[in-house]
Amino acid sequence: MLCAQSMQRPPKNRAARFSFACIALFVPAVLVTPALGQVRGMYSPGSTLTGAGTLATSGFSYSNQLWSGAAGELKGPNGEVLPLQTFVTIYIDNNTITYVSKFKFVHARLEFSVDIAFASGRFSLRDPFVPGLTEAASAVGLTNTTFVPFGLGWQWKHADFQTSYAVSAPTGRYTPGASNNLNSGYWTNFLQTGATIYLNKSRSTQISLFNVYAWNTTQQGTGIHPGQNDSLDYSLSRTFPLSKSGNWSLLAGAAGYGQWQTTDNSGLGPIRDSLKYRVTASGFTLELNTPYKGFSLGTGLLWEYGARNTFQGRTMTITAGFQL
Repeated sequence: MLCAQSMQRPPKNRAARFSFACIALFVPAVLVTPALGQVRGMYSPGSTLTGAGTLATSGFSYSNQLWSGAAGELKGPNGEVLPLQTFVTIYIDNNTITYVSKFKFVHARLEFSVDIAFASGRFSLRDPFVPGLTEAASAVGLTNTTFVPFGLGWQWKHADFQTSYAVSAPTGRYTPGASNNLNSGYWTNFLQTGATIYLNKSRSTQISLFNVYAWNTTQQGTGIHPGQNDSLDYSLSRTFPLSKSGNWSLLAGAAGYGQWQTTDNSGLGPIRDSLKYRVTASGFTLELNTPYKGFSLGTGLLWEYGARNTFQGRTMTITAGFQL
């Protein structure tokens, strides 16, 4: 990305959630043998495909990201499609306000943000071999709220780098054991690191890497403790100027993500506690940058493959942001 554009563009949402998918955490425990454990982590993969290490210009900025996921296959421990009739759709609207200070600490600018998210989704799961054994639910409303109380960002000649701590609070509706909960029922802590590596002098070609490591507390009312997980968003992209001044530009490139559960669950039973999920995806990303308060509009579309112990489908993001 061009230097002038990368410093004006509001940062991507740093800790979006997959909260409605928590509905499916326990339903497979009833319907599947061997049953699944944790289905996905709290970070919505593919949320930060470009400019992962680059902070916005000092001051306040706002970004809105619509993250959507759809899946019609449930994969088992060996990647086999389980013989279940299933479908999951999830929409998460993330509203993120970020403040980046002019003050520098250890040569880095400070970043603080809050992300208020709303979720809408539905799922159905039916075992065709057991008549009447069907589970379905839908929900709409406030889901987990994520805070970044402390983040640091550095800018060098050939790379930008940022790191931060974030915490996701279980706001929104939650009842232990319910199938239409809108929050996870537990707190999640995130350690986030991002790098934007520029491959030429004009900074028009970049590699973006964003890693999120998450660990959870015990879920309210169930005694279940979901395992830790790691997520990596990445892309290789190039920025094409759309005007002589370079104030208008279009970024385009290949993108992907991976998400893996790294530790066992607890409280689900001896078989399900040891089952870990993983999934990868690939696709593309596009982003239009403008000179109007750093306004940008981007999208990403990725198809999943190689799933284990989780759903497999596709994800899409639409992101808009500007300086306040």
